[in-house]
Amino acid sequence: MPTPISHAAVGFAIAAWTQQRPPTRRVCLVAAACAALPDIDYFGWPVAHRAITHSLTFALVGAVVATLVFFRGPPWTEQRGRIAVTLGLALLSHACLDALSRYSYGLEFLAPFSEQRYRFAWTPLGNPSGSLTGQLVQEFFVVFLPAILLGWLGFKARGRGLPAKAAAT
Repeated sequence: MPTPISHAAVGFAIAAWTQQRPPTRRVCLVAAACAALPDIDYFGWPVAHRAITHSLTFALVGAVVATLVFFRGPPWTEQRGRIAVTLGLALLSHACLDALSRYSYGLEFLAPFSEQRYRFAWTPLGNPSGSLTGQLVQEFFVVFLPAILLGWLGFKARGRGLPAKAAAT
């Protein structure tokens, strides 16, 4: 049962590794928000949970809209396409994490074109009969902590340019 915080951590990590050097915090923060966004359907959205907001269509449209809203203007012109792909991956990561959960009926990956629900064959996250505390601990070690570490490593590894000696050769 990935929480919005874990989804955001995964989106942040994706952005830290997919940007040109050095990664910008703005792209990472928008990617984190995009990765958590599909759960808006849980809070009174007028559609079923894990339906259209968890679809490939939503990821595509959401990435384009977020890119146009948060990255307009000349400073972002050259990177806008790459940023849109990054935000799309962050949005898609949400559905992929939810498809790893064993306690749901699946997701409508192909909405609005199909109401068929899918889930991955391997579903290591969640236990329908387990306690909430146990699920949160599992999520912390399986999703959140690795995402935070990967995001931090992305900033460390990609935040620096090539050393002067290596650039000269």
